Amino acid sequence: MNGLLAFLSLLLCGLIVVAVPHMVAPDGVYGAITISDTSRAILLCAVLATVAGFAAYRQGVNGSFLLKLFIAGLLVRMVVGTAIFVFNWQDFFGGDALTYDFNGYYQLLAWGGDKYAKTVVFQFVGSGQGSGWGMVYLVAAVYGLIGRNPLAVQLVNSVMGAATAFIIFLCAYQVFNNIRVARVAGIAVAFYPSLVLWSSQGLKDGPIVFCLALSILATLKLGQKLTAKYVVILVCSLFALLSLRFYVF
Repeated sequence: MNGLLAFLSLLLCGLIVVAVPHMVAPDGVYGAITISDTSRAILLCAVLATVAGFAAYRQGVNGSFLLKLFIAGLLVRMVVGTAIFVFNWQDFFGGDALTYDFNGYYQLLAWGGDKYAKTVVFQFVGSGQGSGWGMVYLVAAVYGLIGRNPLAVQLVNSVMGAATAFIIFLCAYQVFNNIRVARVAGIAVAFYPSLVLWSSQGLKDGPIVFCLALSILATLKLGQKLTAKYVVILVCSLFALLSLRFYVF
């Protein structure tokens, strides 16, 4: 199983890097895509996936299962996200991805001192109280690292979506102390169609579910024992929720 997941991971990453630039229409939503663009997207995804995979693997006797669950969930999301990107299905599945791409890029320009871009972004997010300003900042941060690259944003969300599965596993195990219940919960989150779809696009829904699950896990852990680690995790995840969708916070 480990060998199969490793092979599929390498194969999928290679296909995305090499094939996607030739499959995306030059006059599509995002214009021409090069191998450099797909390579940077995959590299960022690999770095984040390594961190999340290590966190999953460290969960004691369940680590091996959680690592496999995370990788499998990530691969499914990468396939779905890449298909949406290649065939320009953003308008059909989630047109807000185009809005966050536009405003995220202009937010990056605004950070660089562009006053017109600052005005444009302000019209969307207001003075930090508008809709989804945290997602705009996330997109801008990704673009600041590797350039304007919507596929990279989708892959970042895919990592968070796949990581949500093992977080929910931990939540379920904490509540029920039953390994079978925890595994079913984790598998359901990893492969449930709507969760896969929303966390494989450049939308804020994936990060919201991830932060919500992380907040629940931190709350459960703090109910058991007060530690600085989970206080920090709870505060950070709640702040992220506030920036993404304030009423969920």
